[in-house]
Amino acid sequence: MFCNAEQILSEGVNEKAFPSAAYAVGCKNEVFLKGVLGNRQELPTKIKADIDTLYDMASLTKVVCTTMIALKFIESGKLLLTDTLDKYYDMTDAPDGRAGVTVKQLMTHTSGITPHIALSKYAADPRGKNEVIIKSEPVCRPGEQVYYSCMGYMLLADILEKISDKSLDELACEYVFVPLKMERSGFNPNEENVAATEFSSVRNTYIKGKVHDENAYFLGGVSGNAGLFSCVSDMINYARMISCRGVFEGKQYISSRMFDMAVRNFTSGKAEARGLGFQLCAEDITFPGGDLFSVGSYGHTGFTGTSVFADNETGLWILLLTNAVHYGRDKTKYFCYRRKFHNAVVSEFFKKHY
Repeated sequence: MFCNAEQILSEGVNEKAFPSAAYAVGCKNEVFLKGVLGNRQELPTKIKADIDTLYDMASLTKVVCTTMIALKFIESGKLLLTDTLDKYYDMTDAPDGRAGVTVKQLMTHTSGITPHIALSKYAADPRGKNEVIIKSEPVCRPGEQVYYSCMGYMLLADILEKISDKSLDELACEYVFVPLKMERSGFNPNEENVAATEFSSVRNTYIKGKVHDENAYFLGGVSGNAGLFSCVSDMINYARMISCRGVFEGKQYISSRMFDMAVRNFTSGKAEARGLGFQLCAEDITFPGGDLFSVGSYGHTGFTGTSVFADNETGLWILLLTNAVHYGRDKTKYFCYRRKFHNAVVSEFFKKHY
């Protein structure tokens, strides 16, 4: 099963859509397929990828770490979706409406906070990031539209740190990595077996073992929007948990009510279908997981070439980790191969099981 899907990934490597791919497919707790192919580094020298290779997860950090911690805090009464930014920050010089932006709007990307700011250009050091973000010009009124915002997720992570008096990497270890048995996941990895990402003219090298995202790098490699490194085996545990709607190895990791809310479509009629952190599959909206996931399916992508999705109706999950940006961030062939891979997996799954 899934021979066609694996052939698509092999073709993607040969066509230089991505140098390597670690991948897995399963349904709820069952794992059907797990593999790796290609090179974790092509330039300046070739180095093969293996099943233990760590990948820069990029924006999967948002759903694997920041979102899960926030859901845990909501469950325990430490955080409310209705909490507003003025509860945590001085909003004196903020744009109109910014003070009333809620945690829910941060998590659904409807805060109106600009998607991206090059923080190093406006802040002398990482301590100034919150002021820069809070004072930034809005792209729309809060709640008006979906604008996917890394900056909003940086504020969300900072709020979690303020509440707990712990750093995000400490919180991720306590609330995510340990309970989900993600033993090799973390920030700022101290090992060699890491997939290389893009050549950086600023750093004058191919990036390896350091976060690709420039803002997360400016913040020391730990940020609410990016910075997580993980491997396929660890991410399988996360995929199994979300496909079982919050249950991991027979235990309720996230309560069923909390998880159902996390994958509810809060942005119907807007540009993207968004739950709490998760991107959702909706009718008439292009879904990065391909054409065949059921409405209400959920997951996320990462800029470096990573993704995880779970089907809402069947519990089928698909995990794909690549370092596509190694060839440059302007290379777009990866997106087509990701969609084709997911379509092939879903089709073969339904041929076998339905």
